[in-house]
This record gives sequence, C-alpha cells and structure tokens, in this order.
Amino acid sequence: MENAVDLWSLLAAGSKFVIYVASFLAVGTLLFRIALPRAGDEVADALRPLAIGAAVVAILATLFRVMVQAGRLMDEWAGMVDPQIIAISLEGPLGQSTYVRLGGLALIVVAALFRPVRAPATLFGAIMVASSFAVTGHATRDPQWLLGGLITFHLLAVAYWFGALAPLHRLTRFEDGAAHAAAIADRFGKQASIIVPMLILAGAGFAYALLGGIEPFWTTAYGRMLLAKIGIVAVVLGIAALNKWRFVPALAADGDRAGPAFRRSLRLEAVVFLLVFAATAFLTTSFTVPEAG
Repeated sequence: MENAVDLWSLLAAGSKFVIYVASFLAVGTLLFRIALPRAGDEVADALRPLAIGAAVVAILATLFRVMVQAGRLMDEWAGMVDPQIIAISLEGPLGQSTYVRLGGLALIVVAALFRPVRAPATLFGAIMVASSFAVTGHATRDPQWLLGGLITFHLLAVAYWFGALAPLHRLTRFEDGAAHAAAIADRFGKQASIIVPMLILAGAGFAYALLGGIEPFWTTAYGRMLLAKIGIVAVVLGIAALNKWRFVPALAADGDRAGPAFRRSLRLEAVVFLLVFAATAFLTTSFTVPEAG
C-alpha cells in the first residue's frame, strides 16, 4: 500500500510536528549559547524559560505520541489510556526512540537550569534527542548505520539553525544591541556557511539511500512529497542567504532602521521552518517508503 491517511495518521503527524518544533527549539537555543558565547549571558538568561518550556512541551508531546500509537493499535480512543496497550506500543523502535528522547530532553532541562554542567549536558542531550529519530521510522531501513548517522547529523544541524532564530531576534531588542546582534549574526553566518552545505549533503544522502536512486523521487508518492519538502527547504535557504548578504550588513550599518526588517526576516524564516517540520511529520507518518527495485 502506497500510503493511507486517517485520523490516527493525522494525530501521529500532529504530535510529531510538535515534537520537532519543541525539541529543536530547546536543543538549538542551548547549542547557540555554547557555539556563540559572545552573545552574552543576557540573551541566555532571557531565553532560558523558552528552552525549558520547549523541552517540557517536547516531553509531553513525546508521551502523547505513544498514546496515539496505542489508540492506533486498538483503533479506539480507549486504547490511548490502556496501560497494557501502551506497554505494547513501547516495545520495539518507538519505545527505544521515546526513552532516548526523554533522556535527552531531561539533560536539556538540566543544562538550562545548572550553569556548571551546561556544556556537557547540552551536547549529550542534543545528540540523544537527534539520535532518537534515527531508531524509529524510515531511518531504521537498511543500511541502518548509514541512514541513522546521516539523520542524526542532519537533525543536529537543523536544531542549531532553527534554535538560533530566537536568540538573534532577541539580541536586536536589547538597548544598543543592533551592532552586537549584527556581529553575532555575522559569526553565525560564517558557521552556517560550513554547516548548511553539510546539512544539505546529509539530507540528500539520506534521501538517496532511503529511496535507492533518483527515479523514485518523481515516480512515487513518497518521492513527490519529499520533493515538495525540498522545495520548502529551498525557500528557507533563500531567506537565510538574504539575511547574510543584505540584512546583517544593513544591521551593522544602521541598526535602528534595519532592525525591524531583520526581525521580520527571522520571523518569516521561522514560519517556513514550521512548514518544513509539518511536511516532514506528515511524510514520516502517512507515507510508505517504496521498496527498492
């Protein structure tokens, strides 16, 4: 069966969308603090509640995802709260993914609350959260070692990029913060010039290995949906390029006038990211990967 969309699929996609957004926001915000310490403690303190809140939402959404799977197994609402069905749902890849993600998110909360362990807790937590998506779903197909490694790296890069948007937006709000925000944004842009090509290569490598070639991209429903997602990603890349080459230099030259335009661009970038996450959630819960050959 190529694909089937029903209520349970939509609930699964919805919960996964929330997991993506909240997990990457929590992880990325703290990764930004470690990768760009010159952003300062002020922005870190201002965004700590956001990171903690996002991690808590991700934890709740992860638990709800398990409940949805339990309901899906019985095909009735009562299954969502049936302890035995929930236990069955936690057997296999979904359970492994859930435990790893919850552990990673717990470390992210610890990192946000306790400065002495911020760096190691953030790094281990980020890796655990990203790898939790590699032990379930489409990443478990052969060659699993390759797909799992590619998706873990890909999601770490996505989390850092997505999580940087809120700190950059907040930096321009501080008094006399435009010049500082421009300097930090410029450093982030230099990092992104290395990270983004690697992110693209990892994503492309994952898709090629998963589909087993180029032709399935346009001959299968999964491939066509994946192409649509790639099109949305291209929009994100375009906005990011516009930020780097136009808005950040303008912010450095005249922060008072350029600040609002820079913030609007960041908000637009965040909205397009949400579309990418929505497409990914729908793709990974409602579409079947075509068999090779």
